[in-house]
Amino acid sequence: MGKFKKGLFLGALLGASMTWMSTTKKGRETRDQMLDFSSDIYEEVQSKILKSDAWKKMGKQEFVCEVREVVEKFAKEHKWAVSVKNMIVKLVSSQWGTFQKEIQKLKKQ
Repeated sequence: MGKFKKGLFLGALLGASMTWMSTTKKGRETRDQMLDFSSDIYEEVQSKILKSDAWKKMGKQEFVCEVREVVEKFAKEHKWAVSVKNMIVKLVSSQWGTFQKEIQKLKKQ
């Protein structure tokens, strides 16, 4: 399968799954659970980083590594599929900008 067809297929598959997650009751429940877990994971990553002095010189790559580590722990506890784990890593990692703003506030104090 060519790259274009493969991308088209994966895009359609992702679109269908996102539609399912927003239209069916079970899908909404699953999405809400993932968002709740993502929030818990972000808070744990944040507290873990702020307890150490790593936050003073942390870059996005280090932040994503910490996110992956915490997600891996949650995934083992809750027996998540790889796709769920990857989606949560992407979701929490996208909060890097928010984390930077919080760090800037700490540096000013």
